Amino acid sequence: MIKPRVLTTLLVCSAILTTTVTPAVAAVTPMATPSEQVAEPVASPAVPTATLSLAVQNQQLVDLIGQTQWQTYGQPAVTKDPEFNDQVLNLDGKSAFYTTFTDQQFAKLQNGMAIEAYFKYDPAADANGEHEIFSSQQGGGLGLGVQNNQVVFFAHDGSGYKTPKGTLHKGQWVHAVGVIDKNKTASLYLDGQLVQQVAMPGDLKLAQGTKDFVLGGDAVPGSHVQSMMTGQIRQARLYDQTLTSQQVSQLNVEAQVGKQPVAPVPVDQTIATKLVGPKRIASGHTYGLNVHARQIKATGAAPITMDVVYDAAKFDYVGAERLLQGGKTQIQLIAPGRIRLTTTANLSKAEFKMYAQTRLAHLNLKAKAAGETQIKFEQLTKDTTIELGPAQTVEIQGKYALDYNGDGIIGVGDVALANAADKVAAAKAAEIKPYKHVVVLTTDGGGNPWDPKGMYYAQGAEQGTKTPVWTTNPEIMKKRRNTYTMDLFNKQFAMSTSARAVSPAISAQNYISMLHGRPWDTLPKEYQGTNATMGQEYFADFNKPQAMFPSVFKMLQADNPTRGAAAFSEWGPIVNSIIEPDAAVTTKQSASLKSFDDVANYIGTPEFQSTGLVYMQSDYMDGQGHGHGWYNDNYWDKYAQYDALFKRVMDKLEATGHIHDTLVIANADHGGSGKNHGGWDEYNRSIFMALGGETVDNGRRLHGGSNADISALILNALQVPQTPQMFDSQVFDSLAFLKQTDLSKKKRSVETLKLSRNDQEAKVQLTHNQNRQLTAFDLQLDLAGREVADVKVPTGVQILRQTVANGQLRLTVSASQPVTDLVTIELVPSKTRAAKTIMLSQAMAATADGTEVLVDLDNDNPLTSTAKPDENGSTTTKPDGNGTAVKPDENGSTTTKPDGNGTAVKPDENGSTTTKPDGNGTAVKPDENGSNTTKPGGNGTTVKPDKNGSSTTKPNGNGTAVKPDKHETSTTGSGTVNTSGADKTSTNDNGTSMTAGTASSHASTVTDRVTSGTVLPETSSSAATNHGSHSTGHHGSGWLPQTGEAVQRWLAVAGGVFLMLTGAIAVWWRKRRA
Repeated sequence: MIKPRVLTTLLVCSAILTTTVTPAVAAVTPMATPSEQVAEPVASPAVPTATLSLAVQNQQLVDLIGQTQWQTYGQPAVTKDPEFNDQVLNLDGKSAFYTTFTDQQFAKLQNGMAIEAYFKYDPAADANGEHEIFSSQQGGGLGLGVQNNQVVFFAHDGSGYKTPKGTLHKGQWVHAVGVIDKNKTASLYLDGQLVQQVAMPGDLKLAQGTKDFVLGGDAVPGSHVQSMMTGQIRQARLYDQTLTSQQVSQLNVEAQVGKQPVAPVPVDQTIATKLVGPKRIASGHTYGLNVHARQIKATGAAPITMDVVYDAAKFDYVGAERLLQGGKTQIQLIAPGRIRLTTTANLSKAEFKMYAQTRLAHLNLKAKAAGETQIKFEQLTKDTTIELGPAQTVEIQGKYALDYNGDGIIGVGDVALANAADKVAAAKAAEIKPYKHVVVLTTDGGGNPWDPKGMYYAQGAEQGTKTPVWTTNPEIMKKRRNTYTMDLFNKQFAMSTSARAVSPAISAQNYISMLHGRPWDTLPKEYQGTNATMGQEYFADFNKPQAMFPSVFKMLQADNPTRGAAAFSEWGPIVNSIIEPDAAVTTKQSASLKSFDDVANYIGTPEFQSTGLVYMQSDYMDGQGHGHGWYNDNYWDKYAQYDALFKRVMDKLEATGHIHDTLVIANADHGGSGKNHGGWDEYNRSIFMALGGETVDNGRRLHGGSNADISALILNALQVPQTPQMFDSQVFDSLAFLKQTDLSKKKRSVETLKLSRNDQEAKVQLTHNQNRQLTAFDLQLDLAGREVADVKVPTGVQILRQTVANGQLRLTVSASQPVTDLVTIELVPSKTRAAKTIMLSQAMAATADGTEVLVDLDNDNPLTSTAKPDENGSTTTKPDGNGTAVKPDENGSTTTKPDGNGTAVKPDENGSTTTKPDGNGTAVKPDENGSNTTKPGGNGTTVKPDKNGSSTTKPNGNGTAVKPDKHETSTTGSGTVNTSGADKTSTNDNGTSMTAGTASSHASTVTDRVTSGTVLPETSSSAATNHGSHSTGHHGSGWLPQTGEAVQRWLAVAGGVFLMLTGAIAVWWRKRRA
């Protein structure tokens, strides 16, 4: 057994706590040492003299031997006990006394010793958790206490605590003596009788980090006191030698002297009850109901029976767990809609907030039909007055009407599943969310184990374990045998090995930080829960009208009440208190090493489909650290088991297909050194944080990170805004996640949406088909400042949504048949060149069964288009790699760009064309009068201007004659280009001839347009705007370039001329030198 005592500010952790842990400690209030000391009565010669003897005299605690001085903690009281008609200490569970021993005083106890206490434990107080009577324990030491309704003698021999125990009789005076003898045994006597003896091979190991001895509680470094009892103490002694059974029996007889029988006073037993649970739960998920009861008037324990009644049409009973005092509380399903609770447990007077003392049971109910309902108490016991708490009103939230795939999010998968009448409505509500789920896997005490470059290692074992050191020694690193996790976190995930635990590096502090979204030390004092307080009482928001620091579970439910959540923890306080009892979370306290199994099993249930968050804590490695030491051979040997555990969860995600829509976060809460943790050292605070998911940059080494960042990572993945009370919780390294435009680098087996574009239009096509038919697509395009003239789709594709907001075009379409060409977006001509180009920024596709696919995006593709009119009605032809590119300038003249096989033509400042030679073409250059002088080209063709200054093109090697007509329109063998900018016509995509004056109005007819037999149900205002005013030309602007594109053309030609002249000069110079 691992003794549940470690440093509160340095060494406290989860594994050392039992099912119910100790109450919170109060602040120390020093008390002056009593001036009056009374000599101890002479003991029987058969009993050795105690080295310390405590009793109450003159309303004060005194050491009758006079060797110690005691300080108060909290507000201990002195009262008169009716059985002895004498003064006794009265302790309320928040008060105690402590003194500090010297090394010499402790040393005297190591050659055989005994400890004695005469006490009466409050029948209404908790005795499940560990509460000390007379003790000094901290990773060692000894003491008398109560736990699991038993009296226990704790004695540490270096390898662990030896714990002889016997039955606790609450409400009665108990004489307890613990003895460590020279025969290497630890013995417990109750009321003069030996009840259990346990072998104790090693020598007594004293408490670590503290020299305090406590009456009414236990020692802890820093704040002196913890684990306080509730009840009365009449005397306590400590001996530096062993006692025989006869001596113990004699001490018991002496303790009873003066005791008078007291007749019980009949008092009506009054019990208060309360139901604690969420006010809202998603249909199909498990509703956790906590049933509480407390005494208002203290009496002896009597059976209490009550029924919890609910609407069987709204809930199904699943089961009960976390019963008060184990077998003393029983749960029975009487009939659907009625659960009977019967308990003989000793009920406490504590407030309902103290769940460890007042919660009878945690009931699990499966929510069914949507609507509002009530759960209430009904009283059955006739001879007991029970104050029934108010009914619990619960709203069961049904799924959204358009949520066809049942994941709680309306997306393109629901568009694919919707019937024809609902597809438009589903498209309007659809969201693009790469992640539907987040799974967090925390290894308690797991430290920083997965860095391939090195690892922490501690020589020695058990008590001889040395301080861990970072090593890169290959031989030592072979002790780390986790091949699967090393590959998973270093190659499949992105991981930080420079992350840190929140300080102090203790479990409760870090779990509060993880799940409530801010570092523990930034919370108000009331909210700074510890291992001790969280094992006893609910998180501090309990019973408050407004939660000040809600958990991430409550944030998620507030954002989307149709989704659920789950938590599986091997350490009780996480699911009992750190996660609020009124949070809509399916919770389970998992068995040791079974939390991973519980997560994997849950992923395979229908509930996971609509679950946003699953949180898991595994406690095993923390137990290994406390029991045998951190980072030593045993630690690394036991850590090897986690390969199979992590693999179990990842395999289940893969098998269910949820590997593609789930972000997995893996981390540790802290590390450790020796058998403890909590300090500021690297080996205490150094942890790993790893992220795995569809958008994660696999194999990337991340930097930084804190356990307080876990909530921010969860919310960011699920696209839920952070709440104002969150602080210093963030996505600590944004490089962990890739934009969708960069996902192609991961080489996933998914389809690709390919965007090809030019200045006039952009076309989206589906490529890399994965042998499945995608039937719905949700696209978001960054328009780069451009405006949409029209959106066209091929036959079989229907536009369901088309909106423009904040420069983003959102298109949702369905496809009734396999497609390659998806949509073509025609753009309104732009006068200026944009700093960036139109591109796909996000997209999601879906199959006919509603499976959503985060497709790859390919944006870097040029698009070849046919001639289209510009603002002046001139045609613009883009190159396709095989042809001649022609582009009108601002004056309506044509500008020809060279391609791989064509001729480059550029007008000079007088409006004449200048033709530069390309690999196959003809060089044309104007003379000083503005006429074109044509030199022999590669095909031997010459061109000479006529007397009007016009250029006449002779048939070249390709046999094409070009001659301007009387309207200054040049005619080529390929067609007609109007250079005047007047009365020009163009052909639209349907082959219809249009005049320039009708081109813009055609572009504006987007609203309610039917394209290729497709109805467009929704159109943005910007897409329907008439842009005809943009057709005005810039006549009379002269030869200077007026647009960004014209400047680029001018610079390209000038650069070409410069290069040609430079080359000619170089040739001339070489010939001259020769």
